[in-house]
Amino acid sequence: MSKMELVKEYILGGIKQKRFVEGQKVPGCREIAKILSVNKITVNKAFKALEEEHFLYCVPRGGYYVVKSDFEEAPLSKTIDFQTVAPDPTLIPYQAFTHAINQSIEEYKKKLFSYESPLGFAELRKTLQERLARDGIYASSSQMMLTNGAQQGIFLALKTIFTVPSEGKLLVESPTYHAVLDMAKSLNIDCSTIRRDPTGIKLNELEHVFQAERIKAFYIIPRYHNPTGYSLLENDKKMIAELCGRYHVLMIEDDYLADLGMDKRCLPLHYYDTNQLTIYIRSFSKTFLPGIRLGAMVFPDALRDTVIQQKYLSDICTSSIAQGALNFFLTSGMYDRHIRKVNACYRRKLVKAKAILSHADLTGFSFHVPRQGLFLWITLPTEISVERIAEKLAQKNIRVSRYGMFNNEVQGLRLCIAGVPEKNLDSLETMLNVIKEEKKFIN
Repeated sequence: MSKMELVKEYILGGIKQKRFVEGQKVPGCREIAKILSVNKITVNKAFKALEEEHFLYCVPRGGYYVVKSDFEEAPLSKTIDFQTVAPDPTLIPYQAFTHAINQSIEEYKKKLFSYESPLGFAELRKTLQERLARDGIYASSSQMMLTNGAQQGIFLALKTIFTVPSEGKLLVESPTYHAVLDMAKSLNIDCSTIRRDPTGIKLNELEHVFQAERIKAFYIIPRYHNPTGYSLLENDKKMIAELCGRYHVLMIEDDYLADLGMDKRCLPLHYYDTNQLTIYIRSFSKTFLPGIRLGAMVFPDALRDTVIQQKYLSDICTSSIAQGALNFFLTSGMYDRHIRKVNACYRRKLVKAKAILSHADLTGFSFHVPRQGLFLWITLPTEISVERIAEKLAQKNIRVSRYGMFNNEVQGLRLCIAGVPEKNLDSLETMLNVIKEEKKFIN
């Protein structure tokens, strides 16, 4: 073992044994040099190596601190919130991202404090170009724009496509992300709907809509659908892309939970589009830091000038400091380690939720728990009011989102497991009892 490795082992051992508490300063260079009988240059080299490996971060003229990747588990809240789509607070890497901000400012200096191109920070777009290519999205960095979250990306896509709202309609799934309907309404865009159920989208119905109506764009969530949690089959995605190409319908693909996908066989819709008709949108909020408000959109060359113009009119450019920090987080490998941790946590929650719901013995009741993702979908018997169930659950401090769809033929509850502590998932038993009581009362 070299002397530098000896220093590294001493510090890592201290972290493992909790002698060096996460988020606090480690012993200084002179102290460690004296303890291990090595020179200060060797200690400094070890500090730098551990910083590059993201075990430590440096505060200028303040020494080295242990990177804190998580926090103590928060006390249980009285309210169990299955409604809010936000990461578990214990999974948010506050300290590590602070380190990333410091490093990016040091590396890029004044560049982060001036106006950037409306497309976004060039270094981050280059990093994302390589990262997206691994996921089957092949585009140049000039076809990519950084946005203030996925929601701004969707809004920019709608404004770009529907410069004249009366020229065509927006097709959306039923049910769908509610904010898209609000955006369309604010922009005076007419909407048509197509049913999305456990089997996906009926391709013959989709073609009939394309033939019968003036559909200009199709907003679709192929993977980890909001609110149902369903994902489309690969062949269906391929056929949808072919139909959109045949009828020249632009696709707005909302892939907001792409980083929760560990199955490389599950590809984005963009991968199957051979006609350059897809605006692909991605978020870093749901799996990372909600407050960072960063998303990315990939667009066809034909729409480039209009997209840039709409972005410039919206806010000129997205925060360069946040973009620089995210670029460091991605290139350093810290983001991938964080995502593995998030995926493991959410998978445990999904397994537990499925085990609880599988014991439900209710006629007309069904549920969907995906292998990955954030949303559980519970379909209720038609005679039971989702509004009444939601109200009764609220009285027991359980918050859920309720949906009616398909002309009220099907109604359901959307449960988001992201911010609910694993031990609080036992409240699903309470939910089932409420549904049973309501069904018994109606009968």
